[in-house]
Amino acid sequence: MKRVIVLFSILLALFIVYYDLKSGTIPQNALPASTMAAEAPAASLQYKTVTVKPGQTVFSIIGNSAVPADKIAEDFEALNPNVKASRIQAGITYKFPVYPE
Repeated sequence: MKRVIVLFSILLALFIVYYDLKSGTIPQNALPASTMAAEAPAASLQYKTVTVKPGQTVFSIIGNSAVPADKIAEDFEALNPNVKASRIQAGITYKFPVYPE
């Protein structure tokens, strides 16, 4: 019986650690927002607002640009806090950076 209790205790502890690392126990909206770093680049960027259509990506909307893909993704994420460049959704309006040709 002791072995069973020890086994369940270990499993419970492992589950708690896994859940805490995976999801966290503090809601994201309860954390203080540090927007100072995110607003500085976004304020100086030129942008256009576009409603995404099915099949479009950040890079297809911006078009052929000499700007590296990493910079485009970084600028997009600075203009749209809490949105990853690889996770845009059709039907939603986002701000897309505009680069001089």
